[in-house]
Amino acid sequence: MKVLLLGNSSLVRRRVLPALARLGVRDIDVASVSRGADVALPPGATGRRYDDYRAALERSDAALVYVSTVNSTHEELAEGALDRGFHVVVDKPACLSVEASRRLVRLARQRGRCLAEATVYGYHPLYREVRRIFSEAGRSPTRLTATFSFPPLHPDNYRYRAALGGGSLLDLGPYAVTPGRLLFGSAEPASIACRVVERAGEVDASFSVLMGFPGGRSLVGHYGMTTGYQNRLDVLGPDVVVSIDRAFSPPADLPIQLGVLERDRRRTVEVPAADSFAEFFRAVFEAIERGDHDGLAGDLLADAILLEALRRAAS
Repeated sequence: MKVLLLGNSSLVRRRVLPALARLGVRDIDVASVSRGADVALPPGATGRRYDDYRAALERSDAALVYVSTVNSTHEELAEGALDRGFHVVVDKPACLSVEASRRLVRLARQRGRCLAEATVYGYHPLYREVRRIFSEAGRSPTRLTATFSFPPLHPDNYRYRAALGGGSLLDLGPYAVTPGRLLFGSAEPASIACRVVERAGEVDASFSVLMGFPGGRSLVGHYGMTTGYQNRLDVLGPDVVVSIDRAFSPPADLPIQLGVLERDRRRTVEVPAADSFAEFFRAVFEAIERGDHDGLAGDLLADAILLEALRRAAS
């Protein structure tokens, strides 16, 4: 499947292009308005380069568009791609409002096209392994404790610009709203408490959240752009605890060590190295091939609704 990349972001260069190469994608067009000279395709890949997004959408013969631009331009570019008949994947957050997400999902369904948000960490097989561990123990997760925080970025980073869709709630909020879907099933939280802890100029820089789910389940999370690096998720249930390091950005080339505590027995379960971006794209390609991709749009919309509720709670 030929892919058109809108944006030559760091994420595209570090994770998206290698993932596409792993899946054997060799036809890749790239549009970049600021880094056109730096576009470097994987060995063996070919494609056209554009310095204008609109021109790329008009001229490229790709089947799938991946939008990896600043957050404030996602909606416009995704809409333009869907209007021209492309399948579309958008970096998280797909949109800056739930209304925009609803509109894009309606448009994708009207056009019969795939629309997906690239919150990809849950496609790593480590989450399948976590669910297996609980299932074999005859238990279910009841508590999630998450931390995803890192040192301040360069002051010029778009995440510090409100007009560009910056702020920790938009950038890291997707990692707060998705663990419940992955590990509690389809249940929506019954309550959300969220507080912005620090600000950086015009945007929120860190926040803490408590979500209560039906059945006595909960998630506690701390997220931000102001501390030493921490990327961890602890999954707790009766008699079972699974601890995951690098939970929200598992490396593509290293195995993941799960720390498992069952009653009084500690052990380590090694999950082989896997590329969560490649696994995500594999799922998207297979859904497009089947013509059955409504679930991806449904996940995007469900996460957008919860992210909106999170932001509303924080305000």
